[in-house]
Amino acid sequence: MPPSRRIVAALLGVVAAVSLAACDTDQIGAAAVVGDDRITVAELQEEVRELAESLPDSTGPTGDQSIAQRAILERLIRSDLLAAVAADEGVEVSEADVDAFIEDQVVPQAPDGDLGPLLAQNNLTEASLEEYVRDQLAADQLIQRLGGQEALIAALTDKADEIGVTVNPRYGTWNGIALEQSSGSISEPESVLNATPAS
Repeated sequence: MPPSRRIVAALLGVVAAVSLAACDTDQIGAAAVVGDDRITVAELQEEVRELAESLPDSTGPTGDQSIAQRAILERLIRSDLLAAVAADEGVEVSEADVDAFIEDQVVPQAPDGDLGPLLAQNNLTEASLEEYVRDQLAADQLIQRLGGQEALIAALTDKADEIGVTVNPRYGTWNGIALEQSSGSISEPESVLNATPAS
């Protein structure tokens, strides 16, 4: 079945609804821990560096990097939770499915063939795009299999409680909706796949 662009909005809603546990401040060197998976500060900083290098004018202002760090960390946490639920439900996404989605719905948005600036607007690189698309396709299958978006939200919330999720407070606090800065603003990047592909 051809993937629907509705999965983008659905997945963003899912991410916002997942409840994460309080952070263990003793997790030295960890940006977050999801079950047995430790998302290191070094791993997060490497993704931010790759993102900065993909920009045409890579000046890398501190404020922008802070926003990118939180957005990327949210994505990595979401990816781990989705993978765990997908494994429970026997949901798999093939490389062919990922490639077809990118070719049909992402590439047409960059007629000149340069996806870099388009992806950078959404804190993605060409490398992280594949994982991002795989997560969205898995979420679409899970929504259908579990009986709707609310059921997927419940499954992700239960999985977070089951395996445990902690977040390093240097990247903000979890307010029950998303990662939040001390100023109160929330990092919630708009999906690059939410736009209508060029005809």
